[in-house]
Amino acid sequence: MKKCILVLLSFLVISASAQSPDKLTGPYLGQKLPGTTPELFAPGIVVSKHASVAISRDAKEIYWSNDRIYVTTYKNGRWTKPEAAPFTRDEGGDGPKLSPDDRKLYFNSDRPRRPGDPRRERVWCVERTASGWGEPFPLGPEVNDEPLHWQVSVDAAGILYFGSERRGSKGLDDVFAAEPRDGGFANPVSLDAAVNSEAHEGSPFVAPDGRYLIFLRDSDMWVSFRGEDGRWKSARRLETPAGAVCPYVSPDGKFFFFLKFDRGTFGVYWMDASGLGLNEAGRLS
Repeated sequence: MKKCILVLLSFLVISASAQSPDKLTGPYLGQKLPGTTPELFAPGIVVSKHASVAISRDAKEIYWSNDRIYVTTYKNGRWTKPEAAPFTRDEGGDGPKLSPDDRKLYFNSDRPRRPGDPRRERVWCVERTASGWGEPFPLGPEVNDEPLHWQVSVDAAGILYFGSERRGSKGLDDVFAAEPRDGGFANPVSLDAAVNSEAHEGSPFVAPDGRYLIFLRDSDMWVSFRGEDGRWKSARRLETPAGAVCPYVSPDGKFFFFLKFDRGTFGVYWMDASGLGLNEAGRLS
Protein backbone atom coordinates (compact mmCIF):
# COMPACT_ATOMS: atom_id res chain seq x y z
CA MET A 1 0.00 0.00 0.00
CA LYS A 2 2.80 2.41 0.94
CA LYS A 3 4.48 1.76 -2.41
CA CYS A 4 1.21 2.46 -4.26
CA ILE A 5 0.79 5.76 -2.41
CA LEU A 6 4.34 6.82 -3.30
CA VAL A 7 3.76 5.96 -6.96
CA LEU A 8 0.51 7.93 -6.96
CA LEU A 9 2.18 10.95 -5.34
CA SER A 10 5.01 10.80 -7.88
CA PHE A 11 2.44 10.71 -10.71
CA LEU A 12 0.62 13.74 -9.29
CA VAL A 13 3.87 15.70 -8.97
CA ILE A 14 4.82 14.86 -12.55
CA SER A 15 1.34 15.82 -13.79
CA ALA A 16 1.43 19.13 -11.91
CA SER A 17 4.87 19.90 -13.30
CA ALA A 18 3.67 19.13 -16.82
CA GLN A 19 0.99 21.79 -16.48
CA SER A 20 3.23 24.36 -14.80
CA PRO A 21 3.72 27.14 -17.39
CA ASP A 22 7.39 27.63 -16.58
CA LYS A 23 7.96 23.96 -17.49
CA LEU A 24 6.17 24.20 -20.84
CA THR A 25 7.91 24.73 -24.15
CA GLY A 26 6.73 25.19 -27.70
CA PRO A 27 3.98 27.26 -29.34
CA TYR A 28 0.65 27.94 -27.64
CA LEU A 29 1.88 27.09 -24.15
CA GLY A 30 3.17 23.78 -25.42
CA GLN A 31 -0.34 22.40 -25.77
CA LYS A 32 -1.19 19.57 -28.14
CA LEU A 33 -2.65 21.23 -31.23
CA PRO A 34 -6.39 20.64 -31.61
CA GLY A 35 -8.32 19.24 -34.54
CA THR A 36 -11.75 20.36 -35.65
CA THR A 37 -13.28 19.20 -32.34
CA PRO A 38 -13.00 21.98 -29.72
CA GLU A 39 -10.79 21.33 -26.72
CA LEU A 40 -10.04 23.27 -23.55
CA PHE A 41 -7.01 25.50 -24.04
CA ALA A 42 -4.29 25.15 -21.38
CA PRO A 43 -6.61 23.88 -18.61
CA GLY A 44 -5.52 24.98 -15.17
CA ILE A 45 -3.34 27.72 -16.64
CA VAL A 46 -5.57 29.99 -18.73
CA VAL A 47 -8.57 30.72 -16.54
CA SER A 48 -10.94 33.33 -17.95
CA LYS A 49 -14.54 34.35 -17.40
CA HIS A 50 -14.65 37.53 -19.48
CA ALA A 51 -13.32 36.62 -22.94
CA SER A 52 -11.13 34.15 -24.76
CA VAL A 53 -7.49 35.21 -25.31
CA ALA A 54 -5.30 37.74 -27.12
CA ILE A 55 -2.09 36.57 -28.77
CA SER A 56 0.80 38.64 -30.10
CA ARG A 57 1.88 38.43 -33.74
CA ASP A 58 4.90 36.30 -32.89
CA ALA A 59 2.73 34.13 -30.58
CA LYS A 60 5.13 34.77 -27.68
CA GLU A 61 2.63 36.68 -25.51
CA ILE A 62 -0.79 35.40 -24.46
CA TYR A 63 -3.25 37.59 -22.53
CA TRP A 64 -6.58 36.79 -20.89
CA SER A 65 -8.89 38.21 -18.24
CA ASN A 66 -10.18 36.84 -14.95
CA ASP A 67 -11.20 40.09 -13.23
CA ARG A 68 -7.59 41.22 -13.80
CA ILE A 69 -5.68 40.91 -17.06
CA TYR A 70 -3.03 38.20 -17.02
CA VAL A 71 -0.11 37.50 -19.34
CA THR A 72 2.39 34.73 -19.95
CA THR A 73 5.44 35.26 -22.16
CA TYR A 74 7.70 32.86 -24.04
CA LYS A 75 11.27 33.60 -22.90
CA ASN A 76 14.45 31.56 -23.14
CA GLY A 77 12.55 28.61 -24.56
CA ARG A 78 9.92 28.44 -21.80
CA TRP A 79 6.66 30.10 -20.83
CA THR A 80 6.68 32.37 -17.79
CA LYS A 81 4.36 31.90 -14.86
CA PRO A 82 1.16 33.93 -15.56
CA GLU A 83 1.20 37.31 -13.85
CA ALA A 84 -1.18 40.23 -13.66
CA ALA A 85 -0.22 42.80 -16.29
CA PRO A 86 1.44 45.84 -14.70
CA PHE A 87 -1.38 48.20 -15.73
CA THR A 88 -4.33 46.06 -14.63
CA ARG A 89 -6.67 46.47 -11.67
CA ASP A 90 -9.92 44.82 -10.69
CA GLU A 91 -11.40 45.45 -14.12
CA GLY A 92 -14.90 44.01 -13.93
CA GLY A 93 -15.07 44.09 -17.71
CA ASP A 94 -14.15 42.31 -20.90
CA GLY A 95 -10.79 40.80 -21.72
CA PRO A 96 -7.90 42.30 -23.69
CA LYS A 97 -7.49 42.57 -27.45
CA LEU A 98 -4.21 43.56 -29.12
CA SER A 99 -3.95 45.78 -32.16
CA PRO A 100 -2.49 43.91 -35.18
CA ASP A 101 0.88 45.66 -34.71
CA ASP A 102 0.95 44.76 -30.97
CA ARG A 103 1.46 48.43 -30.10
CA LYS A 104 -1.88 48.89 -28.35
CA LEU A 105 -4.07 46.77 -26.12
CA TYR A 106 -7.80 47.50 -25.73
CA PHE A 107 -10.05 46.23 -22.96
CA ASN A 108 -13.41 46.91 -21.34
CA SER A 109 -13.30 47.94 -17.70
CA ASP A 110 -15.59 49.46 -15.10
CA ARG A 111 -12.65 51.04 -13.27
CA PRO A 112 -13.29 54.72 -12.38
CA ARG A 113 -11.65 57.27 -14.65
CA ARG A 114 -10.35 59.13 -11.61
CA PRO A 115 -10.56 58.65 -7.82
CA GLY A 116 -14.09 59.19 -6.56
CA ASP A 117 -15.79 58.55 -9.90
CA PRO A 118 -18.48 55.86 -10.04
CA ARG A 119 -17.61 52.58 -11.70
CA ARG A 120 -19.04 52.20 -15.22
CA GLU A 121 -17.99 50.08 -18.16
CA ARG A 122 -15.85 51.85 -20.75
CA VAL A 123 -13.33 50.90 -23.40
CA TRP A 124 -9.76 51.58 -22.30
CA CYS A 125 -6.48 51.51 -24.18
CA VAL A 126 -2.87 51.07 -23.11
CA GLU A 127 0.08 51.70 -25.41
CA ARG A 128 3.40 49.89 -25.51
CA THR A 129 6.50 51.99 -24.84
CA ALA A 130 10.22 51.27 -25.00
CA SER A 131 10.09 50.21 -21.34
CA GLY A 132 6.84 48.23 -21.46
CA TRP A 133 3.15 49.06 -21.22
CA GLY A 134 2.24 52.63 -20.34
CA GLU A 135 -0.67 54.00 -18.34
CA PRO A 136 -4.19 53.02 -19.53
CA PHE A 137 -6.61 55.72 -20.63
CA PRO A 138 -10.31 55.62 -21.51
CA LEU A 139 -11.31 56.24 -25.11
CA GLY A 140 -13.16 59.46 -25.85
CA PRO A 141 -16.88 60.21 -25.51
CA GLU A 142 -17.56 59.19 -29.12
CA VAL A 143 -17.07 55.57 -28.03
CA ASN A 144 -17.70 55.66 -24.28
CA ASP A 145 -20.69 57.93 -23.75
CA GLU A 146 -23.25 55.20 -24.49
CA PRO A 147 -23.68 51.60 -23.25
CA LEU A 148 -21.20 48.98 -24.43
CA HIS A 149 -21.00 45.21 -24.34
CA TRP A 150 -18.41 42.47 -24.41
CA GLN A 151 -15.48 42.55 -26.76
CA VAL A 152 -13.79 45.13 -28.88
CA SER A 153 -11.61 44.34 -31.89
CA VAL A 154 -9.43 46.49 -34.12
CA ASP A 155 -8.01 45.97 -37.62
CA ALA A 156 -4.75 47.13 -39.17
CA ALA A 157 -6.42 50.32 -40.41
CA GLY A 158 -7.19 51.22 -36.79
CA ILE A 159 -10.98 50.76 -37.14
CA LEU A 160 -12.51 49.78 -33.81
CA TYR A 161 -15.43 47.32 -33.74
CA PHE A 162 -17.65 46.70 -30.72
CA GLY A 163 -21.16 45.72 -29.69
CA SER A 164 -23.53 48.33 -28.28
CA GLU A 165 -27.19 49.14 -27.69
CA ARG A 166 -26.60 52.81 -28.40
CA ARG A 167 -28.63 55.15 -30.55
CA GLY A 168 -28.60 54.15 -34.18
CA SER A 169 -29.01 50.44 -33.47
CA LYS A 170 -31.15 48.58 -35.99
CA GLY A 171 -32.37 46.16 -33.37
CA LEU A 172 -31.73 45.29 -29.75
CA ASP A 173 -28.01 45.95 -30.09
CA ASP A 174 -25.63 46.12 -33.04
CA VAL A 175 -22.03 45.82 -34.12
CA PHE A 176 -20.62 49.33 -34.50
CA ALA A 177 -17.43 50.53 -36.16
CA ALA A 178 -15.48 53.68 -35.30
CA GLU A 179 -12.77 54.96 -37.65
CA PRO A 180 -9.61 56.57 -36.25
CA ARG A 181 -9.56 60.36 -36.34
CA ASP A 182 -7.28 63.03 -34.86
CA GLY A 183 -5.71 60.71 -32.29
CA GLY A 184 -9.11 59.33 -31.27
CA PHE A 185 -12.16 57.94 -33.03
CA ALA A 186 -15.00 59.29 -35.14
CA ASN A 187 -18.59 58.73 -34.09
CA PRO A 188 -19.32 54.97 -34.28
CA VAL A 189 -21.60 53.77 -37.10
CA SER A 190 -23.86 50.72 -37.03
CA LEU A 191 -22.83 48.26 -39.73
CA ASP A 192 -25.43 47.70 -42.44
CA ALA A 193 -28.01 44.95 -42.77
CA ALA A 194 -25.42 42.47 -44.04
CA VAL A 195 -24.33 42.25 -40.39
CA ASN A 196 -26.94 43.84 -38.14
CA SER A 197 -30.59 42.87 -37.78
CA GLU A 198 -33.41 43.26 -35.29
CA ALA A 199 -31.77 40.58 -33.13
CA HIS A 200 -28.86 40.88 -30.69
CA GLU A 201 -25.53 41.40 -32.46
CA GLY A 202 -22.23 41.89 -30.68
CA SER A 203 -18.96 40.35 -29.51
CA PRO A 204 -17.16 41.07 -32.82
CA PHE A 205 -13.78 39.86 -34.00
CA VAL A 206 -12.35 41.46 -37.13
CA ALA A 207 -9.50 39.89 -39.11
CA PRO A 208 -6.30 41.98 -38.91
CA ASP A 209 -6.56 42.82 -42.62
CA GLY A 210 -10.27 43.62 -42.27
CA ARG A 211 -11.21 40.82 -44.65
CA TYR A 212 -13.84 39.18 -42.46
CA LEU A 213 -15.85 39.87 -39.33
CA ILE A 214 -17.04 37.20 -36.89
CA PHE A 215 -19.78 38.21 -34.47
CA LEU A 216 -22.50 36.85 -32.22
CA ARG A 217 -26.12 37.04 -33.33
CA ASP A 218 -28.36 35.93 -30.48
CA SER A 219 -26.80 32.57 -29.54
CA ASP A 220 -24.93 31.76 -32.79
CA MET A 221 -21.66 32.81 -34.40
CA TRP A 222 -21.87 34.45 -37.83
CA VAL A 223 -19.28 35.63 -40.33
CA SER A 224 -19.38 38.34 -42.98
CA PHE A 225 -16.71 38.88 -45.65
CA ARG A 226 -15.74 42.23 -47.10
CA GLY A 227 -16.25 42.49 -50.85
CA GLU A 228 -13.96 44.16 -53.37
CA ASP A 229 -16.13 47.27 -53.10
CA GLY A 230 -15.33 47.50 -49.37
CA ARG A 231 -18.86 46.60 -48.29
CA TRP A 232 -19.75 43.71 -46.00
CA LYS A 233 -21.47 40.76 -47.67
CA SER A 234 -24.50 38.99 -46.25
CA ALA A 235 -23.43 37.06 -43.17
CA ARG A 236 -23.72 33.30 -42.84
CA ARG A 237 -23.89 31.23 -39.68
CA LEU A 238 -20.76 29.41 -38.60
CA GLU A 239 -20.79 25.80 -37.47
CA THR A 240 -19.56 26.46 -33.95
CA PRO A 241 -20.52 24.81 -30.63
CA ALA A 242 -23.69 25.91 -28.88
CA GLY A 243 -23.00 28.50 -26.22
CA ALA A 244 -19.74 29.73 -27.78
CA VAL A 245 -19.10 33.47 -27.29
CA CYS A 246 -16.19 35.88 -27.67
CA PRO A 247 -14.70 34.64 -30.99
CA TYR A 248 -11.00 35.07 -31.66
CA VAL A 249 -8.70 33.79 -34.43
CA SER A 250 -4.97 33.43 -33.77
CA PRO A 251 -2.75 35.87 -35.71
CA ASP A 252 -1.49 33.05 -37.93
CA GLY A 253 -5.11 32.27 -38.87
CA LYS A 254 -4.77 28.64 -37.83
CA PHE A 255 -6.81 28.40 -34.64
CA PHE A 256 -10.24 29.57 -33.50
CA PHE A 257 -10.71 30.41 -29.81
CA PHE A 258 -13.91 31.09 -27.90
CA LEU A 259 -15.31 31.27 -24.39
CA LYS A 260 -17.96 28.83 -23.23
CA PHE A 261 -19.82 28.21 -19.97
CA ASP A 262 -19.87 24.49 -19.28
CA ARG A 263 -20.34 22.38 -16.15
CA GLY A 264 -20.68 25.40 -13.92
CA THR A 265 -17.62 27.29 -15.09
CA PHE A 266 -16.24 29.31 -17.99
CA GLY A 267 -13.51 27.83 -20.15
CA VAL A 268 -11.41 28.98 -23.09
CA TYR A 269 -11.67 26.49 -25.96
CA TRP A 270 -9.77 26.24 -29.22
CA MET A 271 -10.06 24.31 -32.46
CA ASP A 272 -8.50 24.13 -35.90
CA ALA A 273 -9.93 27.05 -37.89
CA SER A 274 -9.61 25.36 -41.28
CA GLY A 275 -13.16 24.02 -41.20
CA LEU A 276 -14.77 27.41 -40.66
CA GLY A 277 -14.27 28.62 -44.23
CA LEU A 278 -12.51 31.84 -43.27
CA ASN A 279 -10.53 31.82 -46.52
CA GLU A 280 -13.68 32.15 -48.60
CA ALA A 281 -13.56 35.92 -49.08
CA GLY A 282 -15.32 36.88 -52.27
CA ARG A 283 -17.17 33.58 -52.60
CA LEU A 284 -20.33 34.50 -50.73
CA SER A 285 -23.34 35.91 -52.54
